[in-house]
Amino acid sequence: MKEKLLMLGTGQGSREILRYAKSQGMHTIVTDYLDPNHSLAKKDADEYWMINTGDLDVLELKCREENVTAVVCGISEFNLEMTMELCKRLGFPCYCTPEAWHYSRDKADFKALCKKLGAPIPMDYEISDALTDEELDKVQFPVMCKPVDMSGNRGISYCYNKEELIKAYRYVRSLSKNNKIIVERMLHGEEWWSGYAIADGDIRLIALNGMYSQPGEPKNCYTITSTATHHVEKFISEINPKIEEVLKAVGCREGYAWVQVMLDEDAHFYIIEMGYRLSGEQIYETYNSLCNCDVIKIIVDYARGLATKHLLPEPQKRAFVKCGTGMILWTNKGGKIVEYRGLEKLKEIPNLKMDILKQVGDDAVPYRGVGNFSFVSENIEDMISTVDAINKNVQVINDDGEDMVIKYTDFDFLRKVYKEGLEGK
Repeated sequence: MKEKLLMLGTGQGSREILRYAKSQGMHTIVTDYLDPNHSLAKKDADEYWMINTGDLDVLELKCREENVTAVVCGISEFNLEMTMELCKRLGFPCYCTPEAWHYSRDKADFKALCKKLGAPIPMDYEISDALTDEELDKVQFPVMCKPVDMSGNRGISYCYNKEELIKAYRYVRSLSKNNKIIVERMLHGEEWWSGYAIADGDIRLIALNGMYSQPGEPKNCYTITSTATHHVEKFISEINPKIEEVLKAVGCREGYAWVQVMLDEDAHFYIIEMGYRLSGEQIYETYNSLCNCDVIKIIVDYARGLATKHLLPEPQKRAFVKCGTGMILWTNKGGKIVEYRGLEKLKEIPNLKMDILKQVGDDAVPYRGVGNFSFVSENIEDMISTVDAINKNVQVINDDGEDMVIKYTDFDFLRKVYKEGLEGK
């Protein structure tokens, strides 16, 4: 019987998953309630269903009727939760479990676990909805205020005094469904996240990735994420063993996870949060060329019931000469998207992968991603050349005739961290 793979929804990573599944001879199906013009993976699949990804009773019945053999999704957190439940009902393997997923969704419980294991985290403060003077007087500013159950930088505020904290706290309360809100010491320094391939409980560091935002734009709008970075060996020796201990305690036994860290001005790393899913900027697509680690293959093969331990890479030991890069098209304006310019020109760049997330006619809001690029470069100058080509060619035009895209141009900083990384600094 031919294997049948059901993909829940279209999101970052969906189309790469479908390409791999097809290469393995699988019959591919995509389901959600959207028209194929707004669910682009449907155009890549052999078949599509018009069933909402949250309608699990209907999906379970349909999967049994159609002899579906595996269920997966892209980075969508909602669809990952639906995938876990649907796999449970059907008796299929899913790399992510509800128990482990809890720590991706609840940042407060993740911090508590890190604290229990002695993993370094920013100092936090207990603040209640009463916002009493006694609570607020204990806070040493500046601090960050954020929800425990939201991703993509939603709800995050930086607070420098009591008034800003009160406003930020109430803002998070208006967004979050969780009664816990994180108020923690604001760290000052550069940020990274580390990606891990996991099989049968064996956790391997794939790569440390630097996170770079354009100067003058919000710091949490990381236009460039790249393996071109420094402090790799310090990270590996100082904090990576604790991170792997935390991931094991979380219950990560299969698939792919990432952990965000920050190097504070005290010269030490601190853990910020984790994700047990594919990452939004899709840099994982570069790892196969960079270090022979195919994250998509690991996730799909596990969903098929295949062994994956032989797919684990050797753990990273030092900075890479080649650069694996993910680039997000962040907006700094809003409006209806009326045109994408320059995308055809970029098809001339070898090995550049594009994933456009918003379509012409969709509404865009400031400081959200509308598309991604991923690519591998031989060195930093090759990487900068590709980023520059994207800057010069790509425009996302709104209904006021404005280009909404943030351009990353701090190339001297990229050269600096790349050079330091290769020198072991």
